[in-house]
Amino acid sequence: MKDNKIALTIDLDDWYHSSLVTGANWSKYPRIETFYKDWKGNLDYITEPTKKLFDLLDKYSVRATLFIIADVVEHYPELVELIKSTNHEIACHSLHHTVPFNIKTNEITQSKKEWEDELKLAKNILEDTFQKPVFGYRAPSAYFADWMIPILKRNNFIYDSSIAYNSIFNKTNLITKQYSRNPFFIDDFGNVSQNADDLLEIPWPYFKLGPLALPGGGAFFFRLFGSSYFKKLLNQTLQCGDTVFYIHSLDLSDEKFPLQNFRYRPNYWVNKGLKTFKNLEILLSEYSTSICRAYEIFNRKIQK
Repeated sequence: MKDNKIALTIDLDDWYHSSLVTGANWSKYPRIETFYKDWKGNLDYITEPTKKLFDLLDKYSVRATLFIIADVVEHYPELVELIKSTNHEIACHSLHHTVPFNIKTNEITQSKKEWEDELKLAKNILEDTFQKPVFGYRAPSAYFADWMIPILKRNNFIYDSSIAYNSIFNKTNLITKQYSRNPFFIDDFGNVSQNADDLLEIPWPYFKLGPLALPGGGAFFFRLFGSSYFKKLLNQTLQCGDTVFYIHSLDLSDEKFPLQNFRYRPNYWVNKGLKTFKNLEILLSEYSTSICRAYEIFNRKIQK
């Protein structure tokens, strides 16, 4: 267990990138362009908590993988300069945080060509801006589909970290029961592979409790359950191999967000701010020597 690693991953979404607000067929604004046109208030609620988060990571001498929505580059110049001053890995979290299919029917709501064009553009923006290669992808709101795999591979992505197997919700059309809770390769059809040329999946961990697999990717569940639950979850997962933990820098914000009281998820931002900051520091103090960036998990996998 002591030799296994945790990829610390940070999603740089702002409050309006939530699929409850923009980017999905069930959102208040299904297209983010409409939101940008209509919204007259403040956009930026992530720069300040990201500064706070980076200071905390520096305190424990850990480096993380930043899954960045590429339109952040256009709207957050101060945040871009802040990221450039760090040595965190840059990874892709799409162009606009668009969910490209209907979760109830699995019907594609954004054509595969449009999805690939946006993926290419997002990757190019991130690599040109930060002058670093982008190897990793995370699907917006973790909605991942099998048809994305060959597209990611032919655009030179080597790993994904989106699949969240658990007993409560499912956000993919893949048969997730076949998968390990630790990193594994998947072929173009979503089957487990032994070929290192295939895409490496770094799945979100879960806590095994009898027949149940309780979710544990981070973010909402970390805010809800805190460090005690996640220490148990991480310890259990590390017994088997490498794993991943994720959080949004937004989770550390003490500000009240616009449009935060959603009809279907009125308590979505539970425990954000100082409480989550303290819980994160507990995890960092406990696991700092085990934390790495996601591409290091890929390197460890191919070396085994």
